[in-house]
Amino acid sequence: MSRPSATGVVVAGGRSTRFGDREKALATLGGEPMLRHVVAAVGDVTGEVVVNCRADQRGPFEAALSDLEVPVRFAVDERPDEGPLSGLAAGLAAVETEVAVVVACDMPLVTPELFGALLDGIGERPDAEAAVPRTDGGPEPLCAAYRTAPALGAARAALDDGSRSLRALLTRLDVRWLDVGEADLDAAGLRSVDTQAALERERERF
Repeated sequence: MSRPSATGVVVAGGRSTRFGDREKALATLGGEPMLRHVVAAVGDVTGEVVVNCRADQRGPFEAALSDLEVPVRFAVDERPDEGPLSGLAAGLAAVETEVAVVVACDMPLVTPELFGALLDGIGERPDAEAAVPRTDGGPEPLCAAYRTAPALGAARAALDDGSRSLRALLTRLDVRWLDVGEADLDAAGLRSVDTQAALERERERF
């Protein structure tokens, strides 16, 4: 089995209300912005990355990523301030490959190996429209592999129906679940750093 060709999609357009008045994606861990950690990791297995953001974020994000070797394109929110499902749709709309590997900007501990496991998961089942990790806390739809066309269609349909829930997206797709502990997935890589307190904890571990 060969891994499908894929594009990385980083969802980074949120307002970060839980993070305070700072731009979450640009908060540093190990001296580098979280956004940079995430783009570098997903770019290592995909070769190209689409960063979803608001229009006002594009300049600072471009500066933070300017010297990375991986090619980066930007996809501005189609429906600003409508949550991560809208950001995911905007990112997927810019993808030209059959598969997209999606990750949130606040998951700086992700690794190329984790993304490789997601690609292997969706590649092993041609009928699967998504490969999504599942922990004791539930699914992780913003660290997953999706078949681009059906996922984009499902995301837009959910938004048109008034739903902004990522879990609502998953109910519209044929999902291959990858349970952490059974699949070759590192649970630490799935940790979200979405508050200042969480960032301080990761800085201490780092």
